[in-house]
Amino acid sequence: MKLNRGTKQNHNMKEKILLASIDLMRKNGINNTSLADIAREVNISKGTLYYHYSSKDDIIFDIADNHLNIISKALLNCIKQVNSDFTTEEFVLIILKNISDIEGTGRIHMYLLCEAITSNEALKERIGVKYTEWRTALENQMSDIINDKSNAKAASFLLMSIVDGLVVQGLLKAEKIPYSEIARFLIDYSNKIKTTSK
Repeated sequence: MKLNRGTKQNHNMKEKILLASIDLMRKNGINNTSLADIAREVNISKGTLYYHYSSKDDIIFDIADNHLNIISKALLNCIKQVNSDFTTEEFVLIILKNISDIEGTGRIHMYLLCEAITSNEALKERIGVKYTEWRTALENQMSDIINDKSNAKAASFLLMSIVDGLVVQGLLKAEKIPYSEIARFLIDYSNKIKTTSK
């Protein structure tokens, strides 16, 4: 689909606004970043900013939405590459390695989630809807590989938890994350559960 010139200019301006907002929020915090600060940083009037974003919440939501789209795309592309020749351990390892590749975009994501969860009910609800969409997309893709709908659903919840947890650990940078060992543990533990439940 080709964008017309006006649509492309609007898209480019929104992108500039989001990038400037991310930089300011990283430096000053979300509460200490105003729409006036963002307009000044992008070198536009407040009226132009309001044309694209009527509130700071709308900006925060778009930043979180873009980040979830990056994560979803990376994971879904990874899942599409998996075929029936892969062992379960290879499958889990590929997913975990993809998570490590997207960890760099996680700082602002976690920051925004904390903001949404702790002090902004409307934003929390909007981001919650996005998380549900993300999990459902993962579940649908995984159900093509895992031929059991309930297992695909469980796996999608687990994958989301792993992504968020590993992003937090990556941000702390306290230790190098052992992705291969985590994959091996998940498989071994899963196999033990299957054996003992028989």
